[in-house]
Amino acid sequence: MSSEAINPDLIDVRKLMQEVSVEELCRTAEEFFAQRADWDSLQAKPFADIDEMPELLICFAQVVRGLNLLPDMTILDFGAGTCWTSRFLSQLGLKVIALDVSTSALKIGKKLYRRHPVFGRQPQPQFLQFNGYTFDLPDQSVDRISCWEAFHHVPNPAQVIKEMGRVLKQGGIAGFSEPGPQHSKTAQAQCEMRTYRTFENDIDVREIWNEAQKAGFTDIKLPLVNTKPSFLPLCEFEKFLSGESGDAYAADTRNQMQERRLFFLIKGESMDAPDSRERAALKADLQVTPSSNHVVAGKPIHLTITVQNTGDAVWLPTPEIPQPWWKKGVLARFGKQTNMGPDVVAPRVGGVRFAIQLLDENSNLLDIDYFRFHLTPGDGRPIQPGETIELQVKVPMPPAGMYLLECNLVSEGVCWFDCGGAPVRLPIKVI
Repeated sequence: MSSEAINPDLIDVRKLMQEVSVEELCRTAEEFFAQRADWDSLQAKPFADIDEMPELLICFAQVVRGLNLLPDMTILDFGAGTCWTSRFLSQLGLKVIALDVSTSALKIGKKLYRRHPVFGRQPQPQFLQFNGYTFDLPDQSVDRISCWEAFHHVPNPAQVIKEMGRVLKQGGIAGFSEPGPQHSKTAQAQCEMRTYRTFENDIDVREIWNEAQKAGFTDIKLPLVNTKPSFLPLCEFEKFLSGESGDAYAADTRNQMQERRLFFLIKGESMDAPDSRERAALKADLQVTPSSNHVVAGKPIHLTITVQNTGDAVWLPTPEIPQPWWKKGVLARFGKQTNMGPDVVAPRVGGVRFAIQLLDENSNLLDIDYFRFHLTPGDGRPIQPGETIELQVKVPMPPAGMYLLECNLVSEGVCWFDCGGAPVRLPIKVI
């Protein structure tokens, strides 16, 4: 006997889908946020509730990992609500478009950004109202789509999936964290639908995948995630690591996944080569030869630099700054167009430069950002895999003493390189 027969008061979400229009559900969502007086608790999410916080953050982290994000990607945060996920994504350096049907929810989100500004010089978010049918965005205009606990509120999933496929670039990924295929029958979902006239759909990944293929998606991936850890005695933990046990954990994970669906829809393969925003692809062969190991105080030292891009990533360009790199404050100018020509703008993150850290004779760090120099003076062009660059550089010297110049490459805002296993260290005596 079905649960509907046992409980005739159970709301059938499929029937509700036929009875309630998209416009009505949009109004319901707006009324829900417009009538909320507890803005502080809404803005405190995901830290507003101790019980739900761990699962929210674990699922957030898993979706972020699966999206393969890079700084300055444009991401559409679908069903952003009060924008706690949007703010986290902004802090990661992404160009966020917070999309929601409720203007009141987005208003709360804007206030969240004002009350808790994003640290650093990150891109400003865009707030966009959703009409329930179409995204007010051009075709192939976003790199990624994120959706946390929002898709199961959608009454027209096929149309929304089609819109996602339209705005997503080739090679893009849409990542979702949603409840499971029996969600509508849970007590909380029934209460929400009855109280707020909202929509709490079941997540049938097979149905979603069928519609996604029509929308241009070419693959679907589902991670195995257990949001509730198993706590083991030390001896059992060691057995698990050695492979002697693990069936109980696998069974628990399987049980947890009955009520949770994390999945990723992938739209083909990107035609763009990897670039220097991806730290795993950064490899180089660096050779640095000084004109001398002795230099008079107040005089620069001349370095001959040969660097080859031995990795698979294109090194993004950097601007030619008409002032010495060693002067303090110069890094604040990174990303601004200078003498690179009218059609070339340096990236905010990921531009590659030759760099020097200043150490004393005992290898103690004196200045981590002692010197920077662009690799392609004048034209600011990208450096392709396999390409070799030769430079002549004048580096100013500190007061008299013994120093080590630790020469390396840096992808600005990403990481220092691993140049053949270690940076090049030059012992220099200033007299």
